[in-house]
Amino acid sequence: MTPVDSGFARQSNVSISGSGPRTLLCAHGFCSHQGIFRHQVRAFQGTHRVVTYDLAGFGQADPGLWRAGLHQRLEGYAADMVRLIDELDLQHITLLGASMSAMIGLLASLRRPERFDALVFIGASPRYLNDGTYRGGFERAEVDAFYGLIDGRQNWQGTMTDILLNQPVSLPLQEIAESVRGVRAEVAGTVARAIFESDYRSLLPHVRHPVLVTQTRADSAVPESVGWYLQRNLPEAELAFLPGVGHIPNFTEAEPFNATVERFLTQALSSERG
Repeated sequence: MTPVDSGFARQSNVSISGSGPRTLLCAHGFCSHQGIFRHQVRAFQGTHRVVTYDLAGFGQADPGLWRAGLHQRLEGYAADMVRLIDELDLQHITLLGASMSAMIGLLASLRRPERFDALVFIGASPRYLNDGTYRGGFERAEVDAFYGLIDGRQNWQGTMTDILLNQPVSLPLQEIAESVRGVRAEVAGTVARAIFESDYRSLLPHVRHPVLVTQTRADSAVPESVGWYLQRNLPEAELAFLPGVGHIPNFTEAEPFNATVERFLTQALSSERG
């Protein structure tokens, strides 16, 4: 894995592994870091150029990169992704977008459709709040209570870790809890609102690339109903429920996740050639 030592990519702590005509662009979720993709780097670097980075405010990204005015909406993070794509001249991209980065990648693909081949969503949601017959998984009171924990500097980290893992924090999962604890409360409060107040349902029909929607059946952040909603409302989508529990199955259930992605990429590439 080679760090990139220039420009915006350096600020974003970009690392590139492998080579090939196609790129896997890995973007992590809320209170996480690029290390959650280590199993995908190992699995795909023999056939792809695998690019990982830390989103502004998280991981080892330059602390000065995060700006409340820009990153109070996911569009700000999408602008960062587009900037990386342009700076690194990434082509034939398949996004691996975890949680918030699924919609960030969707926005980036609409801005640079010629750069993308496919999208893989991991625990994705276009809308987290329940809305009429739409079941996003959260009531307004629950979300407001979470904001209150962050704003009051209470144990929001424990709540967030529980949401991500939906299981006890064993030794192999300790780094997830540590990643959450490392996020500044100002960043967490701003970005949590960017996530929970967003609604990208109207953009789904405009997606121009095949999408693989992946999640577990026991995800505290994204219920099964959201996966089915994405499958129905994206023009070309496949839904795959993975074994295990939690919000980051690419990390906790790496082998079945990688096998599902490999099969999807083979089929997407065959359809493209056809």
